[in-house]
Amino acid sequence: MKSLCIKVEKKQGEIIRKKLSEMGVLNKKLLIKKNDFLYIPILTKVNLGFEIMEKDFDDIELEGGDYKKIVEIPEDLRKFLPTSFDIVGDIAIIKIMDEVMSYKKAVGDAMLKTQRNLRTVCVDRGVKNEYRIRNLEVVAGEKKTETIHKEYNIKLKVDVSKVYFSPRLASEHYRIAEQVEKNETVIDMFTGVGGFAVMIMKHKSPKKVFAIDINETAIKYLKENIRINKVKNIVPIHGDAKKVIKNLEKADRIIMNLPHKSYEFFEDALKSLKDKGIIHYYEIIEKDKIKKRTEDLKKICEKNNYKMGISYLKQIKTYSPTEVMIAVDVKCEIEE
Repeated sequence: MKSLCIKVEKKQGEIIRKKLSEMGVLNKKLLIKKNDFLYIPILTKVNLGFEIMEKDFDDIELEGGDYKKIVEIPEDLRKFLPTSFDIVGDIAIIKIMDEVMSYKKAVGDAMLKTQRNLRTVCVDRGVKNEYRIRNLEVVAGEKKTETIHKEYNIKLKVDVSKVYFSPRLASEHYRIAEQVEKNETVIDMFTGVGGFAVMIMKHKSPKKVFAIDINETAIKYLKENIRINKVKNIVPIHGDAKKVIKNLEKADRIIMNLPHKSYEFFEDALKSLKDKGIIHYYEIIEKDKIKKRTEDLKKICEKNNYKMGISYLKQIKTYSPTEVMIAVDVKCEIEE
């Protein structure tokens, strides 16, 4: 697209760009051109003592939605911009390094311009309390934290500031659901808003899914998601899984998505399993401790007279430079 532009030396580029933005004449829909000089697109002629000319510019929306190409930030700080983020429904959740925290609104505004499906951008300042809730700050767009997230033909209503939810587990929700057989009894020990439970009932026909969570707000959203998806035979239970599970009927399959504490609950899950069944176990763990953890799980099984096998083990996402989140399908059968 042709546009008027101001030709400036690169060392002056950031100062002039900000000045043009403040004056309201910066054309924010076009990308700045670079060679030996910077050519900054403008909406109308303005006298700043620089040469004005007309050039062809690339439209921002044609650049594949990369917000980093348009965010208004000093060039030397671009290397600190986040390279990945979570999208839950129409809300983006980003983690920002301290070096660029003061530009959080600029980052959010750029994301909204390049991701048409977004309505809100939040900065994630870490997980708080036992409910694993993200400490979020809305930095751009609509002031909201509730949304509808879609995955594999289900809809999940969620408030990302009040309940734990990870869009990165969508494939796991579906993978587990595909394994469930007709008339199985399933226990989802840490259900959240029902990602596993609703997916299972939408795609398969188990006898029942007991869906437990200690966060009462999560159970409220689970009930809403049961209604939205028109599924039946999910039993929402508000309470501590360690206590609740003792009073439930034995399960064919138990899901344990509490990645920082799953190991503490593994024996409780095992005691609530039928003589033959599967535990879907998730944990965030140091990479070099994975083998040791599987050995520990085997010892707990043996202590409870179960023979253990692993039918699936995968690192499903990176949590830190040394830690990963693993998914382990633990097959258990009482030894005769």
